[in-house]
Amino acid sequence: MDENRFYILISKKLAGEFTTEESHELDILFANNPEYNDIYNSLSDGLSQHITVRIADDEKILANLRAKLAAIDPAFFGKEEPVAAEEVSKKYFWTIYKKSLALSALMVIIVVAGLFIFIVRENKEAVKKPIFSENNISTRPGSKSQVKLPDGTLVILNADSKLSYPDNFLGNTREVTLVGEAFFKVTENKQKPFIIHSKAMDIKVLGTVFNVKAYPNESVSEATLIKGSIEVTLTNRTNEKIMLKPSEKITVSNIAEPSKSDLKQAASSAIKPVEHIPLIALDQVSVDKKENIFKEIGWTQNKLMFKNESLQSIVTTLQRWYGLSIEIRAEKLKNLKFTGNFTEESFVQVMQALQLSYNFDFKKENNSIIIY
Repeated sequence: MDENRFYILISKKLAGEFTTEESHELDILFANNPEYNDIYNSLSDGLSQHITVRIADDEKILANLRAKLAAIDPAFFGKEEPVAAEEVSKKYFWTIYKKSLALSALMVIIVVAGLFIFIVRENKEAVKKPIFSENNISTRPGSKSQVKLPDGTLVILNADSKLSYPDNFLGNTREVTLVGEAFFKVTENKQKPFIIHSKAMDIKVLGTVFNVKAYPNESVSEATLIKGSIEVTLTNRTNEKIMLKPSEKITVSNIAEPSKSDLKQAASSAIKPVEHIPLIALDQVSVDKKENIFKEIGWTQNKLMFKNESLQSIVTTLQRWYGLSIEIRAEKLKNLKFTGNFTEESFVQVMQALQLSYNFDFKKENNSIIIY
């Protein structure tokens, strides 16, 4: 438990037996548990007073230490040479003296720690604090959000998404968790990699611009690199890593586990588009000439962009974009492919534009839109 480790560390600090690593560990505990500062100050003040009183009574301390040393090592204080105690080296004396003070400090700390732990456990309202305080930014269907992280990284969160990140990026990495879709412009820090955790993959970067689409209820997750480089690790194959170059997109199935041959093929060359979704694919992407932006990040500029996408996939996007419930009643319509760009069009206008490609209809039924 954090509180137990805290009391061990401050006992070492007060005793003067404190390493650099332990000092760093204690600083982290102080940063995440402000109340620990008050406890430490109280103990430190109390111990200082205790030491002052003992030093003032130095002769009494020396007499007690002589008796203890005689019991521990009679060779120094034999019966034939009772004055040998006066000739004990200063180094030996102060070593025992420091350990005596450290023991006194530790005893005080143990008593206070025991009372503290007992009170916390008995208090039904007490809530255990995590090492890092976590922030959660969420967006509802039909909305977007923008946030700047503690390191200066810019994140634009798409509809129906959630980003979790700490108050401060302590330690050797900057780690966040994404559920949904987000655009990242990561502040460069070569000594402190930025890592995004999602359902199907983890993405490690030093400083770059990219988009991650990782909705848990969709069949695939995607990462599209705009600038720089990223390292992708599949969550079910942590030993396999794939490096992306600018204008590349990796698509990973959220359902089936990719095989080693899939990974090697994806890492070596782009996989040609096929009708079914592969377990893993690495494709080249390009800027849309008309909109002058990558289709995968068009949403950051309020652009709906579809290129040879199935109606089923488009409906999933439209539900989040407009905050609607949409159902395709006719199975034969689900796999029909559509291409189109939309900026300020309403839902009805988008559907009317899609109707120009295929013969289908839609209507409102209760609180849902039915496509048939």
